[in-house]
Amino acid sequence: MDEENEYGQRSPGADEIDRLREIDRLRQLATAVKADLSRSGLVVRDAGEEPDRQTAPGGLEIDLDQVDDELGGLWLTWELHPAVRQSVREAVLRRGRTSVPVIQASIDVHERTAEAIVCMLNALGYEAGRNDASHRPFAIRVLTGPC
Repeated sequence: MDEENEYGQRSPGADEIDRLREIDRLRQLATAVKADLSRSGLVVRDAGEEPDRQTAPGGLEIDLDQVDDELGGLWLTWELHPAVRQSVREAVLRRGRTSVPVIQASIDVHERTAEAIVCMLNALGYEAGRNDASHRPFAIRVLTGPC
């Protein structure tokens, strides 16, 4: 199937077709997650949407990582309000440690919010779980949608 046709174009192989199907499945899953969580009252935006980071409210960011590895898939991350993010940045720069109350509070909010979102997704029929790997702290990975 990797042969060129009369126009010099290569036909996709079985692995490439499977990967394209998986990307399409993840896109449909992302659309469904965004719609369901928006109807549940959350502010949800795609990772590609670049709001004004200084004025946009916090909310849930959806990131479709299309890389074909164990880190790929559909990821959700909670974003705090810009004023809180700025306070955390300033605390880190001034004090250089993470034991400052505003930093601990932001960690607690991220953890509790991730737990709540996983519960919401599970109640809506999704298979989702927390991910505490260093590349995506506090992130939620959505694996499948409602049947």
